[in-house]
Amino acid sequence: MKKLSIYAAKAVLYTLLLTTTFIACSNSTSSDDDHDHSSPEGIRLKVSGTTVVEQLPDETLTGSFELDEGDETSLITVYFLDHDGDEFQPEDDEYSLNVAFDDEGIVEFEQHAEDGKWSFHLHAEAEGMTDMTIQLFHNDHSDFDSQKIHVHVHEHEGDDHDDEDEDHDH
Repeated sequence: MKKLSIYAAKAVLYTLLLTTTFIACSNSTSSDDDHDHSSPEGIRLKVSGTTVVEQLPDETLTGSFELDEGDETSLITVYFLDHDGDEFQPEDDEYSLNVAFDDEGIVEFEQHAEDGKWSFHLHAEAEGMTDMTIQLFHNDHSDFDSQKIHVHVHEHEGDDHDDEDEDHDH
């Protein structure tokens, strides 16, 4: 009789253990779904609420930046896109924004604390063309790299106009 009680108690404990494990695994799956929801598969860059560059999930990037030498863009805000195309910005401190240029010295990436961690400016340093890649950094590695974004810096138009004025004076 004592052995039967011990087997019954073990069976109840085993059932409770399995139930607890099943519930924990179910909650873990929900957390994974939340994480998957926030996995970037695209990007949207907005200036004053208007989309200027967009890379929808599984599609080719559209948009570019055209600047005059010496100019700085208005504030550009980055939104990452999940698989469904929904915008998000990671809230965890270990995420940050990184920008890489194919050719240095043409455009400078400027980010100010008061603008927030997902916003920046581009400053046109010299005439030329380069491609820019936006990266979502997680600690010391990139979790997402955008397709290349074309940036074209034109010669400052004021210089040509000044030359023409000098020619007319002679």
